[in-house]
Amino acid sequence: MAWGAFVIALLLAYVLQTGVAGLLAVPHFDAFLVLALLCGLLAPTYDARLAAWITGLAQDLGSADVLGVHAFTLGLTGLLLTWLREVGNVSVWWVRVLAAFLAAWPGQLLALLHLYYWWPGHGSASLWSVIATATLTSLVAAVLAMLISALPRVTRRPRRQHHRMAGL
Repeated sequence: MAWGAFVIALLLAYVLQTGVAGLLAVPHFDAFLVLALLCGLLAPTYDARLAAWITGLAQDLGSADVLGVHAFTLGLTGLLLTWLREVGNVSVWWVRVLAAFLAAWPGQLLALLHLYYWWPGHGSASLWSVIATATLTSLVAAVLAMLISALPRVTRRPRRQHHRMAGL
C-alpha cells in the first residue's frame, strides 16, 4: 500500500469531516468511514485492516469522544470488509456497495449505541433514530466508497488496438 498517499487521504478526510461537513451541516456523512471503506475495498488485506484502524484512531484523536471507540469500530469495519471481499465478487458495483454497507453498519451502530447509553446528553434520541442514523450513515458511506473506488476504471482511457490485415 502507498502509505504516503494514505496519509494525504487521511488529512483530506480530516479536513472534510471537521471543516467542510461541519460548516455545511451535511447529515449522515462520515469522511473517516468512507476512507476506511476505500482502504478495505482497494488495499491488500492486512494493509486495509491496519489503515482502517489508523483512520479510526485519527478520528478519535480529533474528537471529544472516548479514545479508542472509533479505532475499534473502524478497525472492525476494515476486518469485516476484507473478509466479505474474499467471500463475494466485489468487482460488481452493487456487491461492492452491499459488502461495504454490511461491513460499516455494525461499527456505526456500536459507536452510536455507545454514545446513546454512556454519554450524557446523547440519550435524548430514541433507539430507532440511533438505528436509522447508523443505517443511513453506513449507506451513504458505502455508496461514496463505491463511486470513488470506481473512478480509476471510469477515467482510464481505452487502449488503442492495432490489428494486422491478414494478407499484408
